[in-house]
Amino acid sequence: MEKQRRMHGLLVVVLVAWAIAGCASSSGTAKQLTASDAALLPGAWTGWVTPPGGSGMVPATLTIRPDGTYTIEAGAFSSTGKAEIKDGLVQFYSTSGTGALGAGDRSGTAVLTDRNTSWGLAGSGRGSVAGPFNFEVTKTK
Repeated sequence: MEKQRRMHGLLVVVLVAWAIAGCASSSGTAKQLTASDAALLPGAWTGWVTPPGGSGMVPATLTIRPDGTYTIEAGAFSSTGKAEIKDGLVQFYSTSGTGALGAGDRSGTAVLTDRNTSWGLAGSGRGSVAGPFNFEVTKTK
């Protein structure tokens, strides 16, 4: 179990580094977040989720409330949880969900990018039952 957790941690670090590099070069400037940036997160974000297995992108809507709680809906999947800033990134911790992707524990990490007239959140996560997924959403400033 401990070896599996270490491998999962290493995978998250690699995926976050890849997301930072990709977002900084093609989709705006990555922002290293601090607790004082929490006010940038609330609002309605739209974009897509690539479910486990990479079977195509599903349109998604992410709503983050001022208290950090969130709801995301993507096709037949929905999830609620808590978003917080940790280590310069946005960490998502799901507390409940529906649909095939909603089963089990889920968490994700995203990079916030400044895209001039909008903000972008791009990241990845893993569901304990469904497996890895990717997402990218934007909202107007």
